[in-house]
Order: sequence, then C-alpha cells, then structure tokens
Amino acid sequence: MNYYKKTLFYLLVIIITVWSIFPFLWILLTSIKPPFQIMQLPPVFPTTITLAAYKNVLLKSYFPHYLFNSFMVSLSTVFITIPIALLAAYSISRFSFRRKTSILFMIIILFTLPSISLVAALYKLFYTLGWINLPISLIVTYSANNFPLAFFLLVKYLDKIPTDMDCAALIDGCTYFQAFRYIITPLSLPGVISASVLIFIFCWNEFLFALTFTLDESSRLASVGIALFQGTFEVPWGDIAAASVIVTLPLLLFLLFFQKYIVQGLTAGALKG
Repeated sequence: MNYYKKTLFYLLVIIITVWSIFPFLWILLTSIKPPFQIMQLPPVFPTTITLAAYKNVLLKSYFPHYLFNSFMVSLSTVFITIPIALLAAYSISRFSFRRKTSILFMIIILFTLPSISLVAALYKLFYTLGWINLPISLIVTYSANNFPLAFFLLVKYLDKIPTDMDCAALIDGCTYFQAFRYIITPLSLPGVISASVLIFIFCWNEFLFALTFTLDESSRLASVGIALFQGTFEVPWGDIAAASVIVTLPLLLFLLFFQKYIVQGLTAGALKG
C-alpha cells in the first residue's frame, strides 16, 4: 500500500513540475526557432537552432539598458526596505507597547491593498514632485509596497530567536540597539536573505507601476521593455521570447542559489521548536 502511495505522490510531483516549467520551455524553444517555424501550425520542434533573436535583443535594442535599470531599481529597493523592515520587526517581536495590535492591523491593510487602486494618486504625487521617468519613483513605490511582506517574514523569523540572547547582551552592557546590531541581526541572516530575494524578484517582475511611471527608454524597466517590443509589419515573437528567457534566467539562478534560505524564511514560525 505504501508503495502505491509513494508512486502516486512522485507521479503527482512530476506532473506538477512539468506543468509549471512547460511555459518556460516553450518560450525557450520559441527563442531558438527560425522565424518561419515560430508561427507554424501545428507547432514543431526547431529543426535548426538560431541565436538571431538573442543577438537582436542584446546587440540591436535598448534591452540591456532596461536590464540595468531593473537591476538597480530592484537592488535599491532591497537595500532600503530590508533595514527598515528588520528594525520594525525587531520592535514588534521584542517590545510590548500601546496600539501594537493597531499597527499590525494597519500593516495588514497595506499588504492587501490592490496596486491598481494606488496608481492614480501616486502618479499625481510623483508628477508634482517631478519624479516621473526617474528611478526614485519606482524605488519609493516598491519599498512601500514590499515593506509588509518583508516585515511579516522577519517578525516570524525573529520570534524563533530566544529572548535570552537579548537579555544576555543587555546584562553584558549592550544597549538595545547594540544587541540588535551585533546579536540579533547576524542570527536573523537567513530570514534577511529570504526576504531580500523575494523582494528582489517581486520588483524585477512588477509591471503596472513600471509602465505608469516610466515613459521613455532611458528609465524603462525590462518587464515593460518586453511588452513594448514592436515590429514594422509583424510582432517579433522570437525577440520577445529571447528577452523573456534573458529576464527569467537571473531569477532562476537566485532561486537555485538561495532556495534553502527562502524555504527557511517562508516556514519560520510554522513549527514550534
């Protein structure tokens, strides 16, 4: 009986895995097909492999600049959001104060707000400040939008660290901030890495705000650049597929390299030690 359960389990895992990676494999095959085979029906595997689409994207377009913009905006968001979220999470995890529940409730509300409801107000604000087409508009928006996620991940992780560590540091003469900096922060590094990777991925993939606040090629992000690929007489599906593969590869590398920390961060607090 156990043999059949294991067989069924692994079969379901294989089916789910194939179902999940099939779209990426399809895009990968499309990116290396000759142009005449891309729209062929029924679809066929490429008889010859061509990298012309990748050359067009990397050497004959602004797409490398879009990638650089995406990387800088996503990385800047991580560097701003994580320290603030870690300090806030430490305060919530370690101290009791009035209206603590109200603050948590407000953060939950921020987490559930749909992005589309904020676009008009943010656009008017950034237009008044002169931030349209500037990276700071996206960095500020992404930092505020991703703060609740980083906050709750880090609170759950800090709750796993015994308060005895703080007490020992205070007895040895540390201030609360020194205990936070020298004791708690190093111990919470797996949670920090997990939150950082997830925020980077969400910023890298975000489309709505990037489309609204960047109106020219100098400030455009890769997610918007893919959507705005244009051809004179036809849609360049090969170039779009190649750009999609190029955008996806860094995220796959991040996930493979930091998968242990991501799992730890997402499951923190799920089990009692």
